[in-house]
Amino acid sequence: MFFTLALLACTPEPASIKFEGADSITVNTLDAVDVSKATVLDKDGKALDPQPAITWSVTPATVAKLDGAKVTPVASGEAKVEAKVGEVKGAYKFVVALPDKLEIAGYDAAVVWPVAGTAQLTGAVKAGETVLEGQTVTWSSSDVNIVDVDAAGLATGKADGKATITATSGALTATVEVTVGGAPATAAVQ
Repeated sequence: MFFTLALLACTPEPASIKFEGADSITVNTLDAVDVSKATVLDKDGKALDPQPAITWSVTPATVAKLDGAKVTPVASGEAKVEAKVGEVKGAYKFVVALPDKLEIAGYDAAVVWPVAGTAQLTGAVKAGETVLEGQTVTWSSSDVNIVDVDAAGLATGKADGKATITATSGALTATVEVTVGGAPATAAVQ
């Protein structure tokens, strides 16, 4: 009995929690994210062995929720993901910036395109005013006989008339009306 008590008295106590990666995580989808890996350290900064069980929480639940070992985004905003062992706590910021806007660039709707004129369109997916990188944008034309647009956003005037080009990313859409008319182009439309 004395031997067991002596061992318990020598067991290092948790003093801090160290997270792998950045102090802040930003996500742009509603896909669940693994909880950051954490290591419980003693007062000397050494990892406890064995590692004690960590209790996780996420607040507020209106931004993200804990789902097993994953954090599931709920809505745009900022949440705190907290790890706790006894009275020792550590936390990191979990930012949810869901896409809420899609903008088309590369064409001036006030300009009439010549037949065979081209323009490289781009679709910017944004959360607020921040452009989100790595978002997929698909393109379509309301009338491919007037203006055609390929998968990369290159639009080509085919015949006189009007057509609407639509960019889509997830649930977001943006449109631009294109007017084609006049002689065939000798240079790309800017």
